Amino acid sequence: MSHLLSKRASARQRLHFSVFNFDNAPEGFEPHPDPLWLDAGMPNAGFFPIDSLQINVVDYPFQKSLSLPLGNSSIENLNHKDTGVEESLKRLTTTGESKNHVMVTKRTNDPKLIDLSRGLQYSEVEGIPQLLEFTRNLIKRAHPPKYDDWTTIVSNGAGDGLNKAMDAFLDPGDVILVEEFTFTPVLLNIQNAGGIPVPIKLNLDATSGKSEGIDFEYLKNLLENWDELRPELEKKKPKALYTIASGQNPTGFTQSIEFRRKVYNLAEKYDFAIIEDDPYGYLTLPPFSDPDVIHKISDFLTIEDYLAHHLIPSYLTLDTSGRVVRIETFSKLFAPGLRLGFIVGHKDVIDVISKYSNIVTRSSSGTSQLIVNNVIEQSFGGVDGWLNWVLKMRFAYTKRRNVLLGGLFDSEAYKKGHLNVIDPRAGMFTSVIINFPEGTNVPEKMRLLSFKLRAVGVKVVAGLNMAVDKSFSEPRGNFFRLTYAIAGSDSELREGAKRFVSAVEEFFKKGLEF
Repeated sequence: MSHLLSKRASARQRLHFSVFNFDNAPEGFEPHPDPLWLDAGMPNAGFFPIDSLQINVVDYPFQKSLSLPLGNSSIENLNHKDTGVEESLKRLTTTGESKNHVMVTKRTNDPKLIDLSRGLQYSEVEGIPQLLEFTRNLIKRAHPPKYDDWTTIVSNGAGDGLNKAMDAFLDPGDVILVEEFTFTPVLLNIQNAGGIPVPIKLNLDATSGKSEGIDFEYLKNLLENWDELRPELEKKKPKALYTIASGQNPTGFTQSIEFRRKVYNLAEKYDFAIIEDDPYGYLTLPPFSDPDVIHKISDFLTIEDYLAHHLIPSYLTLDTSGRVVRIETFSKLFAPGLRLGFIVGHKDVIDVISKYSNIVTRSSSGTSQLIVNNVIEQSFGGVDGWLNWVLKMRFAYTKRRNVLLGGLFDSEAYKKGHLNVIDPRAGMFTSVIINFPEGTNVPEKMRLLSFKLRAVGVKVVAGLNMAVDKSFSEPRGNFFRLTYAIAGSDSELREGAKRFVSAVEEFFKKGLEF
C-alpha cells in the first residue's frame, strides 16, 4: 500500500519537544520503570473543576418523551388505541423515566472506563486506549478484515476522517473516482489535497433489485479505456475510489456484497485504493412494508441474525492487500455534536493519518470520548450492547421510512407515473425521481419545482445540488433527496409526503410551470 500513499503524507515525521530520543544510549542504560513526570505541560487532575458527571441513558429511542415500547419506531405514542402494536409489546412499555445512569468519576479502577482524570487531560493522538479498544473489537465483530496488519485511529467525526484519508492518498494532480451524486463537502477535502475528482455514473433505476448505485459497466469501461475516454487525464490513472456503499447519500442505494467484490477486483486490477464512507451502513432496512402493520416480537432481530443476514459486510472484509480505508462515525448512531468517529485501515495508512492528526487536530475531544466509551461499556455492555442499541435505532428508522414512503406510494402523483421512489436498504435518505417528458429542460424544471415545493412548505434537496459535475450529471439530475430522520412525529412525515406529492401533481397539471 505504501506506493499509493501521497508523497506529502509519507514525508511527515513526528516532532514533539517532550519526546526523549533513546538512540545511542550508553551501555548498561535501563530506563526507570516509573519516572516522575516533571516534563509534561499538563495540569494535575486535581486542578479540574469537575469532580464527576452523571449521564442518564435511555433504553430506547424517544423513550422519555413518548414512553415507547422496545424502541418501536413509531414516533407517535404507541400506547394509544389502534396503533398497530401487539399486546405483548405494549406490556413491555417503559415509564419514560431513565433508570440507567452512567457516573463518570474523577478516577476509576475499571480498565474499560475512562475517568475524568484521563478524559479531561491531553491524550494520545490515536485516541484514548479504552475507546480505541472498543473500535477494534467492533470491527472484529462486524467487519473483520482479511489480513492482520490493520488498526484504527479516532477522528473528529466522518468529515475529519475523510479529510485525513484524502490527504493520505492524494498528491496534487492525482485522480480520485467519485460517485456522480455524493456528499459534496468531500469535494473540498479532495481540493485541499490537490486531487482531481472524476465522476462515475450511477444507475438511478428505482425498480427493486435493478440498481446498486454505481453503474458497474460504466466504471469498468472507464478503467479499461481511461486514456481514450479521459484524454485530458492521460497517464493519470485513478489513485482512489470514494464511495458511500450503504444508504448512499443522496440516492439511498446500497451495494450488495457481490457487487462490492466486483468493484474490489477492479481496485486490485487497476491498483487504486477504496475510501469507504459508512455513516449509515449499520442502519440496514428491510423492503418497504405497510407502515400500519402490526409489530411483533419476531420483528426484532437478534445480533447474530443481524450480522449474518442483514448487515452488508464492509469492503474491509474483502481486502487482502490493505487498500481499503473505512470511515466510521458515531454521529448517526450516538450524537453528531460530539464530533467523534474513527478510521480503519492498514497500519501504514493509519500511521500517516496519525502523523497528519498530530499537525491538524491532535487528539479528539476527551469529553466526547469518555461519554461515548462509558455509555457503551457501562450502560450498554460493550460491543454487543452497542449492536443492540443499533438494532433499536434500525427498527425506528424502518418505521419512519415506511411512513414517508407510504405517503408517496399512495399518492395520485405516483399512481399517474409522475414520480418513482427509491426504496432504500440502509440509512436515512430516499430519492424521488421526477418523470419528466422526453426533451424536458431538466435543470430548469427542477428549479421551478423546487420553488413550488418551498411554496407549499416542504424542504428537500435537489439531486443536481449534490452532483460532482453538473454538466456530466444533468441527464440524471431529475430527483430530490428526502430524509425521514429529522421529523418529530409520524404526522409530520405524512404531512411532508402529502405536501410533496401535491406540489408535483399540481406542477404536472400546469404543464410543468410554477
